[in-house]
Amino acid sequence: MKNVIGTLVAVAGLTAVANAQVNTQLRYEVSTNGTSWASSVNANPGDTVQVRALVSYTGQGTAAGVGQIVFQPIVTGFTAGDTLLTTAGTPGNAGVGPVGGSRTTPVGLVSDTPGVWGRISPFGANATTTSTFLRGHVGTGTAAGMLRIARADVTNWIGTGASSGAGAANNTNGGGGVSVAQIASGARSASDPAYNAATSDVVVFKFGFTVGAGFDRMLMISTPPAGLGRSTGSSNYGAPNTKWFANLTEAAPSLIGDVAVVDAMVNVVPTPASLALLGLGGLMVARRRR
Repeated sequence: MKNVIGTLVAVAGLTAVANAQVNTQLRYEVSTNGTSWASSVNANPGDTVQVRALVSYTGQGTAAGVGQIVFQPIVTGFTAGDTLLTTAGTPGNAGVGPVGGSRTTPVGLVSDTPGVWGRISPFGANATTTSTFLRGHVGTGTAAGMLRIARADVTNWIGTGASSGAGAANNTNGGGGVSVAQIASGARSASDPAYNAATSDVVVFKFGFTVGAGFDRMLMISTPPAGLGRSTGSSNYGAPNTKWFANLTEAAPSLIGDVAVVDAMVNVVPTPASLALLGLGGLMVARRRR
């Protein structure tokens, strides 16, 4: 398993669609306490791993806040013993974050605090419903050993399904993933979440999972190019569709480009205490054999 994931890291550590202008970095970070974050972390079976997605503007000129990005997080190396952490009160208690958006009652967003999962406020201009809430999908066949987070109704694995039209959201245009967007600064009402004009290391989504049994293995968190939202317009179908506001007066974000993805890794390793117990167990077995 380690060799397979190592190969995936080598080829997918920083991914982008060829010949497309990249103006956004989507970076995953991991933590075992929700306060200290890094590109990789060591974890022991039973630990909770928290994952956050951050976006930064890397294009020319300046931007004035996140407009829109859609992405499907993939956890490679996910086993039957690993458990995605979900949100109570969602359909089947299976949702990653609450149902709703910036203007629903209650608001379907969460604050950037440890141990809380979902889209971070104010990035919920596109509300989810009891049919389109975010959840985990466990892969089968060639996608076995992978966990994908996307809308509940997007049941096909990435790259499978209709190649155009409304059915392409399930799942070839990437549009069925985590939809991060905020209401334009000038279009907000007094009750809307405060506009976020940050353009570097903006935390937009968080999820977590409990590590199952098995040492000496790795889990990789990433998003392949096909798992990024693309245009569905007839004139530019499949074109990059990640957007940033150029200024605070824009009614719609005009800085459009593609995304480079930076992966995160979880190394499942025994703690010194676990190693001591394993050593003690081996010693007891050896004594019994004598």
